[in-house]
Amino acid sequence: MRRLVINSFNIDSTPIGNAVTSREYSVIGDPGAVFSLIVINNAGQFYNFPEKTIVTKDSDTVRPAPSFSTTATKLFNQKIDDTGVYNGILEFPTSSSDDKYRIILQAENGFKSFLNNTMSKNDVFVAAEISQFVDTTVTFAVASGASSGTYTANPPASNYTATGFSTSKSNSTFNKKITASWAVALGSSQFVIARQPVLNDFFFTTTKTTNNDSSGTSIQLTDISGLSVGMAVSGSGIASNSIIKRIIPGFKNENKSTANNHVYVIPKAIDSLGQVVENSKAGTIMISNSSTWGLGTTLTFKGFGSHADAFNSTKFTVSNLAVTLADVVTTTDAAVSNSTTIPITSTDGIKAADTVIMSGIGVTGTPHVDAVSSGVNITASSAQTIENGQTVTFKGSSRNATITADIVVQKFGKDNLTITLELDNILTVG
Repeated sequence: MRRLVINSFNIDSTPIGNAVTSREYSVIGDPGAVFSLIVINNAGQFYNFPEKTIVTKDSDTVRPAPSFSTTATKLFNQKIDDTGVYNGILEFPTSSSDDKYRIILQAENGFKSFLNNTMSKNDVFVAAEISQFVDTTVTFAVASGASSGTYTANPPASNYTATGFSTSKSNSTFNKKITASWAVALGSSQFVIARQPVLNDFFFTTTKTTNNDSSGTSIQLTDISGLSVGMAVSGSGIASNSIIKRIIPGFKNENKSTANNHVYVIPKAIDSLGQVVENSKAGTIMISNSSTWGLGTTLTFKGFGSHADAFNSTKFTVSNLAVTLADVVTTTDAAVSNSTTIPITSTDGIKAADTVIMSGIGVTGTPHVDAVSSGVNITASSAQTIENGQTVTFKGSSRNATITADIVVQKFGKDNLTITLELDNILTVG
């Protein structure tokens, strides 16, 4: 019997998302050549090849759904027909985590079948590897650090989310639009607007570990991936208001460096599959302020706005970003006759400030609030005559604020990311 040769295996091996995905494949070779096929995932589980299940009208057998399990299964002894091509379909199930599928092709020597020497010399060939990446989610939130205790909740408002293909799967650009409106409230005290929000008021955080104990401005880290110049740095021994000034892959080699020429060497590491030696993610950062740190110290890095792109390839734009205060509306609870003392039913949300203005029927001019006697009255900057029970409105301070923004997510990162608007930058409490 003549030698039968399998010449090639063809499949689209581009990454797939977390939804059920079918991929056609073909095995090309001499008519009559026999092969077997195995598909294994990262967990060492085997694809069940539903087409192996024979279903007839007279049988109660139901073809199973495509799945992976610990049961060792393979597509066994398949023969290439007279066309010289065997066609099949693999269906990859939905996944809740990233995965990788390895497709192994074996020529069955018992049927005088062999792989082309250009494919493999031992008749077993890893024909393809297909990565699966779950969709990732970008979450937009608001929160307060310095004044969290006075908010009715912290985070004080609902989050907005958008989900799409991870950039590990596709580098495509999306335009997922979010119309955000965060209502925030205080349980006591009052807001005034410090300033209108800007893109860099949105932040995220990540942590890294030091690789040495030292002092100065040059810090070795076990992993510098995702960091970028301008990120804030904090942690035990790190000086306040420190930021990253420079990022250098690898560690300084003191033996090779001179005063005018600093040589950095990147340590090697084994890849996630334990197969390939590659450059590690370790490196050195230069920070703005001299500090002291210990080996294995966890440092926190705070990125702002567009730092998200460098961090994990998340891209977004923000427009029409604004904060507004709700008016404080109350009533007088006694008549006022040519007096600056205005008795009102509630002083909640009213602050004594030149920017807090009173208005209403009977109010003359644009008096501001000079003083507040909690729960009793306010002192206006000019004398007023107002009837009892009259509605008066105060603008410029409040216990209720609303932040609005039109957000467009252009790319979803390699993993989930929460991006938070720092309320303390835009709203002053007290």
